[in-house]
Amino acid sequence: MVEINKIPSIRAGIDKSRLKVIISENYLDFAPEYMSFLGEWITGTYKAFNDADKYIILAYLFNKTVTFYHDNFLKVTYDQFYNTKQFDIEKINIVEIAKFLGIPKETTRRKIAELERAQVIKKKGKHLIIDRTAFKLVEPINTIKNLTNVFYLIYKLCKKESMINEEIHKETITNAMKSNLTYTWFHYYKFIFQWLCNWKKFFNNDTEKFIIWCIPMLHRANNMSSIKNKPKHDISSWRLDIEKIETQGINTMSLSDITGIPRPTVTRKLRTLIQNKHLFMDKQKLIHPGNQGIYKTEMYNIQNNALNQFSEFTSKVFNQVIFKQISSKSK
Repeated sequence: MVEINKIPSIRAGIDKSRLKVIISENYLDFAPEYMSFLGEWITGTYKAFNDADKYIILAYLFNKTVTFYHDNFLKVTYDQFYNTKQFDIEKINIVEIAKFLGIPKETTRRKIAELERAQVIKKKGKHLIIDRTAFKLVEPINTIKNLTNVFYLIYKLCKKESMINEEIHKETITNAMKSNLTYTWFHYYKFIFQWLCNWKKFFNNDTEKFIIWCIPMLHRANNMSSIKNKPKHDISSWRLDIEKIETQGINTMSLSDITGIPRPTVTRKLRTLIQNKHLFMDKQKLIHPGNQGIYKTEMYNIQNNALNQFSEFTSKVFNQVIFKQISSKSK
């Protein structure tokens, strides 16, 4: 929350709808940082426990805790949150978690039991607590850094379009997120879980399949810089041009190394991804993004929904920064 001396003009704030337009119209500039942030997050979900769904369940429990603090107007900083020895969590509702995350109920029950055996989650009487050992597994060091990079890039686009007049530095953005973690992370989790659940549903709730698909897509997106010869490149043009970009492709072993998913599992998941034209394998057995076939419209809708959510999240962070700076000037 921003403490203010006088009520600032609403006109100074960021409108999420206009923000989405600016991002969409400059998608070639926006996409590399945005996709890198999402790609690093989703591959990291597997590596913490060698089990993506187990990590996602733990993140969901952190989300519930952050939501409780947010809903009860409790402001907690990054340092306060991650220096806490332990904290209580709400009683676990297996059915609720399974439904929200798209994981079978019995699988959810088993993975929570495994988290308990690993003492990541502990029982204390009738209460459940998350121990400090779990904090390091989900502490968003890289996420904060990557989000700062994305937000700063958006800031420069907004500055260019005269949407933001304030001077904002990278460290200002980072500090704003950390100083009110409960507020920031409430909106962050709102975005990331919506993004994750929509893609999981698209891939029949198979998290590993989604992670594997992401890597060739990211690899191709990183090569889009070769067409940076237009003053603006909107999301529609980006979608058309990315299909024309030729990349070397990735072999199965590299996919396994990057994602942390065992090679036999990668090989098995690839069969369905290739069959559905989400990916294709060339004569050298290198993996490339597919033409997506009949799924394009559905995939574009998921991307558009994510952009709406991310624009809303970005506007929340920027408004914290802008109104704090305005308030500081008025003292």
